[in-house]
Amino acid sequence: MKLLFNLSMCAIIVCTACSRKSGYEISGKVDSSASNGLYVYLLPYGEGTPVPLDSAIVENNSFSFKGTQETPLLHILELKEENSSLILPFILENGHIDVALNDHPKAVGTPENDAWMGVLEEVEQIRSRMEEVMKGLNRKDAAQMAEAEKLYEETEGQAAEVVKAYIRNNPGKQSAAKLLWDFRYQIDENDRRELIANANEVFKSVAGIDKMMEHLVVLDKVAIGKTFTDFEMADTKGDMHALSEYVGKGKVVLIDFWASWCPPCRKEIPHLVELYAGYKGKDFEIVGISLDKTLEAWEKGIKDLAITWPQLSDLAYWKNAGAALYGVNSIPHTVLVGKDGTIIAKDLHGEELAAKLAELL
Repeated sequence: MKLLFNLSMCAIIVCTACSRKSGYEISGKVDSSASNGLYVYLLPYGEGTPVPLDSAIVENNSFSFKGTQETPLLHILELKEENSSLILPFILENGHIDVALNDHPKAVGTPENDAWMGVLEEVEQIRSRMEEVMKGLNRKDAAQMAEAEKLYEETEGQAAEVVKAYIRNNPGKQSAAKLLWDFRYQIDENDRRELIANANEVFKSVAGIDKMMEHLVVLDKVAIGKTFTDFEMADTKGDMHALSEYVGKGKVVLIDFWASWCPPCRKEIPHLVELYAGYKGKDFEIVGISLDKTLEAWEKGIKDLAITWPQLSDLAYWKNAGAALYGVNSIPHTVLVGKDGTIIAKDLHGEELAAKLAELL
């Protein structure tokens, strides 16, 4: 009987433990006493204006939330102050989460938050090392500034490798999807395609990933090895021209997406002017596609930069129809097309472009 009684008690204890569901506890701190009496809102992560799921008042520079979360998902904590808001994306998962809402907000204490914040800290350390080196450079020295640009590219490359490693190891986590969206400009097209292909639906449900997938479909149509995509646009006089008037006509053509308001574009164009003059009469053409907003700014940019090659634009800024067809989301952006209209290379600038043209011509 005693044995039976003990077994029964064990069963009751086990069942009771099973029925109790552990939840999350968020313990938050704010730096400013001016935040006391204000509310921190718990919101779902996504586009638009989300409806708060919960709120907590700040007392003695502290706030807290409690609840239960079925699966770890992206959420936001927002502290609305008088003239600004402190916003922290984090993973709402069961366990104790310590939150700091300040100039460098973070959430730690649970597995996914710790891993995610660890990646962000590593990236910050990489960038901090670069910033220290940059402080000692003479910005008027061309050689030092060229070295600074190289250092910046190397630093962003190292940061991207850290981020990609986390995403590859966590293809089912929303924190990985958020990192992919946040670092989309540092991660190249092929890597983005690979990372999304290996991800599950939880990953793909994060806001922005659907747009990235659509963008990759567009890029597939104008990938290296594909025939160029034609479109029609006006020149500065308002006369309409098709891209096919210049491309696929027996010349190597550089399609240059640029704008007069874009400092990196303006920096690159003198090099293009030099190349254009050097290859004059040698089966080479440039077609500029401007993302300017006004005719006046566009014409002034052409004049100031001594541009003599054909120029087209619809003056639609980032909604430029040609840029949309070629998946352009940053400028300057170049597409090099062979004599038969086949895309040879993309995003070549400076010495890389000069070397490729020397090879082709």
